[in-house]
Amino acid sequence: MVWTLASLLWLFANFITISLCQEKEESPKVQIKNGTLIGSFMITRNQRKFAGFRGIPYALPPLGKLRFEPPQPMTSWKGTLDARNDASICTQRNIYTHQEEIVGSEDCLYLNVYTPKVPNTNEEKNPRHNFPVMVWFHGGGWVTGAGHSEFYGPKFFLDHDVVLVTLNFRLGPLGFLSTEDLISPGNQGLKDQVQVLRWINENIAAFGGDPNRVTIFGESAGGASVHYHMMSNLSKGLFQRAISQSGNAHCPWTLTRPGEAKKKAETIGKLFNCPTDDSMAMINCLKTKDAIDIIGTDRKFQEFDYCPMIPFRPVIEPDHSNAFITKDPIVNTKIGAVLDIPWMIGVTSEEGSLRVPSLYALHDGELIKKMNDDFPNVAPLTLLHGETCPDHLRDIISHAIREFYFKGNPIDNSTRFQVIDMYSDAWFNHCTRTSIRDFYRTQSSPIYYYYFSYKGSASFSKIFGDDSMDYGVTHADDLQYLFPVGEQLFPDVPLSKEDHKMIDIMTLLWFNFAKSGNPTPEITETITEKWKPVKSESLEYYRISNSILSMSDDLHPERRKFWDNLPECINQDNANKIPHGIKEEL
Repeated sequence: MVWTLASLLWLFANFITISLCQEKEESPKVQIKNGTLIGSFMITRNQRKFAGFRGIPYALPPLGKLRFEPPQPMTSWKGTLDARNDASICTQRNIYTHQEEIVGSEDCLYLNVYTPKVPNTNEEKNPRHNFPVMVWFHGGGWVTGAGHSEFYGPKFFLDHDVVLVTLNFRLGPLGFLSTEDLISPGNQGLKDQVQVLRWINENIAAFGGDPNRVTIFGESAGGASVHYHMMSNLSKGLFQRAISQSGNAHCPWTLTRPGEAKKKAETIGKLFNCPTDDSMAMINCLKTKDAIDIIGTDRKFQEFDYCPMIPFRPVIEPDHSNAFITKDPIVNTKIGAVLDIPWMIGVTSEEGSLRVPSLYALHDGELIKKMNDDFPNVAPLTLLHGETCPDHLRDIISHAIREFYFKGNPIDNSTRFQVIDMYSDAWFNHCTRTSIRDFYRTQSSPIYYYYFSYKGSASFSKIFGDDSMDYGVTHADDLQYLFPVGEQLFPDVPLSKEDHKMIDIMTLLWFNFAKSGNPTPEITETITEKWKPVKSESLEYYRISNSILSMSDDLHPERRKFWDNLPECINQDNANKIPHGIKEEL
C-alpha cells in the first residue's frame, strides 16, 4: 500500500484525536473550588486501582513581595489543570546526605491527593460514604524534604479506604526566618501547612474524602509540626486526630529561643548588605535576593559537623491575628492548652542513629575522637542543652551525661551503642515521655504510645552516613513500612516477606486510627495484640518488633530516671535551679 501525504496527515490527526479521547475517557477528573483537575490512575502494592492528582497549587507562589509572608489562597484558573505530575520541591539543601547542592524552586506550594474513589460518581456526592483523610507532613528538620510521590508515594496506604494528601511547605530561612516582630513574625512553613488544611476543608469532599475525619501525621520535624498544630488557634477545627512519629514540640531541636531568631535574621541581612536596624527595610531588601543564596546561608549557623542540624525552626510569635503560636509549647502542654483529640506518638529503638553514623564514618573518625577529647564543649552544642541551660549548669550536665552513658570508658567504636542511646534520649526519648505525660495528665482523649524496633532489610543508617556497621533501628526506619521510600533510597535491597508483613501491620494500624481514633478496634490475623492507650504514669506502650506485637510499660527505666532528674532547663525551661535529688544523681 502506498500512503499519500494527505492519508498520512489524516491518519496522524485521527491518532491524536483518538489518543486525546482515550485520555479524556481514561483520566479521572475532579471539580474543586478553583477549577477542574485532570489526574491519572495508579496501582497499589496489591494491584488496587486508584486516582492520583499531583501538583495541585494550594496557594499563590511565594515570590517577590510574597516571600516571608503568610501563604495567600490560590486563585481560580480557566480550563483544566494538568495534575498528573509532581510539582517542584521547595528550595533546599539536603543536610542528611551531606550534599552541598541546593535544589528546588521557590514556586513550590503544591499538594498531591490520592483517592481510591473515582471522583464524580453518585456515591462520592454523598458525604456519608466518604473516606477518612490522612495528611502527611514530611520530615527533614524544616530544611529539606518534600511530599513527592517518588518518595512519599501512595501505593501502600491506598490498599485501604483512605484519601491521602501529601504536600510541600517552605523550608529553611524562606520558611522560618523571623524578625520577632510584626514585620516578619515567622513560621511561614507551618502557616503553609495550615493553608493546606483549609484547602482540604473546602475541597477534599470532591475527592471522596470526609472533611470531618482528617488525621494529620508526620515524622521527625513533621511529627513536631503535628504537635504544634495541636496548639495553634489557626489550625483549630481543621483536623480531628494526630500522629507524631519520632518528633514532637517538646524536643530540644524544635524551637528557636527568644532573641535568637532575630539575631539570625540580622546575620543574613548583613551577609547581603541589607540594613539591619529596621526590620521592614531589611525584609524588603532580602525579598530582592536570590532564593538559592538565602538558603545557602545555613552553614553560617553551624559548627561541629553541621550542628545544630536545624538552624531555622518554629518561633514564638508576638500576639497578632495571624500568629501560629504565641506561647512556649512546653507551657502550653503543661496547662493543657492542646487540642483534646486522639493522639498517637512514638519512637524507633535507636533514634540517635540519625546523628551517629556520620560521627564514625566521616572525616576518618575525627568527629568521634573530638567528642571523646573535648566532650565538655562538644556535648552542649550537639546534645543541645547548651541552647537552654545557663553556663553554670552546662558543665555539670555534660559531666553527668558522660558518666551515665560511658562510665569512665572512652567514646569510640566500642561504645557506639552508648553514643546512640545518648542521642536517642537527648533528642527524642525524653521529650516524647514528657509530652505524653503532660497530655495524659491534662486531657481526656486517648494517647497511644508506640516503640518501633522492627529491623528490616534496609536501614536509613546508609543515608545518614554509614552502612558498614550496625546502628540498630534508626530514625526514619519506620517510614519504609508506610511509604515506598525504599524504591528510591535502597533500590538494590528488595523487600522481604517479613517487610511486606510489616507494611500490612503498620498501614492497618495507622489507617484504623485515622478511621476511628483506635489503632486496634479488633484483633485480626494481621493485628494480633490490642494496643491500649496510656492509663498511668508508667506510660504503657505498644512494641512493634520483629517477633511480636505486645504491650509493656516504663520504657528504659534507668535512662528515664536519669533524664527526669536533670535540671529543668533540659526541658527548654529557663530554670537556674537544680531540682531536689539531682546532686545525688550527679
